[in-house]
Order: sequence, then structure tokens, then C-alpha cells
Amino acid sequence: MSRVLVVGGTGLAGRAVTAEAIERGHDVVVAARRVPDDDADAYVNGAAYVTADLVTGAGLEEAVDGVDVIVDTSNAVGKRAAHVFAVGAQNLVHTAARFGVHRAVVLSIVGVEGSSYGYYRAKAAQERAYRESPLDTRIVRATQFHDFVTAIFERGRPVGALLAPSGTRFQPIAVGDVARVLVDVAEGAGEPDSVLHIGGPRVESARSLAEQWKRASGTRRFILPIRLGGGLGATWRAGRNLVPEHAVDGVHYSAWVDSRA
Repeated sequence: MSRVLVVGGTGLAGRAVTAEAIERGHDVVVAARRVPDDDADAYVNGAAYVTADLVTGAGLEEAVDGVDVIVDTSNAVGKRAAHVFAVGAQNLVHTAARFGVHRAVVLSIVGVEGSSYGYYRAKAAQERAYRESPLDTRIVRATQFHDFVTAIFERGRPVGALLAPSGTRFQPIAVGDVARVLVDVAEGAGEPDSVLHIGGPRVESARSLAEQWKRASGTRRFILPIRLGGGLGATWRAGRNLVPEHAVDGVHYSAWVDSRA
């Protein structure tokens, strides 16, 4: 049994990793800016929680003390993303190295390399901070979560629509499937200092996925094709968000939406 630190363990992916690691018998510590109440959705029974701030470094020494492996599922949006992913990663790996942590697993995104999209550039900076550290770093780049793809569709709710990016295909993957791979890698799967790509079981157009969500949710909203601009739209239309050769045998989007409905 290892002592696993899940950074950002109160987020969507972090909660799934925490639950998976506990189920496998690991001693799990969750580091987050805010510790959830034990009756909150973000709380996972069996985990120990510590308050830590990646950007300021406050609480990091307590978080990494006695830890064997780090699983970094941290997230941030807007201008804060660059600080959390770049500065925060530097603070974390330097502290972890001083305390003898031997392995780090980082959750990243398929297509971050070479993209001009600001969020992806920040994730690429996070990857570099880990790769340049003395830790045995294993990066897991995943395609878009089922939840994320659905959230795109739901952005059309204010105008009575489901937004479907035109000229775009997704390879959606279940958060639980990603969590299993992350814990596998934390336990030693894969090669040291490697990058692993994973994607959902099937590549489908954004419109096809929107139609599945419309059917399962029972909504009468129409599907509105939109052309995404900027670096993100260019990355997706070029198919750099897809890795069909690295598909995992997991939960299909159609099954996921049926369970949600």
C-alpha cells in the first residue's frame, strides 16, 4: 500500500482518482485550497484532507510529507490557470523532491502540444515543469470527459439550443476510466518519464453526440452548429484532440447519457 497525494482532489477528476485509490487500498491524502465538509459532494470517505495552495506554496510541505506518489489533477480557469499550472507545478515538484517523493503522475489533455489556445499553453507549461524536475514523471493526456462535452452543448441553454461545434469530432471518455488509468500509472504502470495518451472508445461528430444528449435528456431544444474561433477551435477542427489508436475499452457516451437521464 502506498501513500498517495491527490492534488486538486476535490474536483471532478480528483474525486474519481481519490475514490479509485482508496478502493485499491492506498492511503490517500487530498490537497485542496478548501477542505470540503464531510457531507459535501466533493468529500470522499476514507481520504485525509489538507489545505494547500499551489501558487503561494502554503501547506505544501505538510501535504507531501511521507508521500510516495503524487497524482496531480489540479485545475484552474482564466488568468489563474497560468499561475496554477506553471508556478504551482514548480512549487509542488520542488517541495516534493525535497521530501523524497519518488513519482508524480500528471493529468493533461490530448492536443496541448503546439496549440495556441491559452489554457492549453498553460497545461504545456505544467508538463514542462514536471518533466524538468527530478521526479519520475508520467504524464497522462486524456481526451475530453463526457461531462465536458455535455457542458459545451448546455451552453446553448440561454438561447434555447444545444451548441454543437461544427467541423469537430470528439472522443469522449468517462472520468472513471481516466481515474483507473491514473491510479494504474501511480502504481507503476508505463515507463518512467513517459507520456501516455488515452481516449474514449469511439470517435463521433459533435452533432451526433449532441443528438444523443438531446434524446436521452428529453429536451426539445434545437441543435445549433457553431464555428469555434481561436486556438481551441483550430486544434479541435484539425483533429488534434483525437487518439483513436489509444482508445480505452470503457463507458461509451451513449451509455453515459442514458445513465445521467
